[in-house]
Amino acid sequence: MTLLLAIIFFVFVVGALIHGYFSFANVEYSFREHPVQFIVVLLIMLGAAILCTYLFLKEVGVLK
Repeated sequence: MTLLLAIIFFVFVVGALIHGYFSFANVEYSFREHPVQFIVVLLIMLGAAILCTYLFLKEVGVLK
């Protein structure tokens, strides 16, 4: 499950970076209109992806 969440978060971040905008919690974030909020939300999502990846690697036994 954590691997699936990590993949979803990474896809979300990469898609938002490629397109330059995304919609989250009924709010549209555009890099051109709100660059600070755009970057902050993407960093939070990237942190969640990294956390999920870490938890997956710990479950599998790669990390101790």
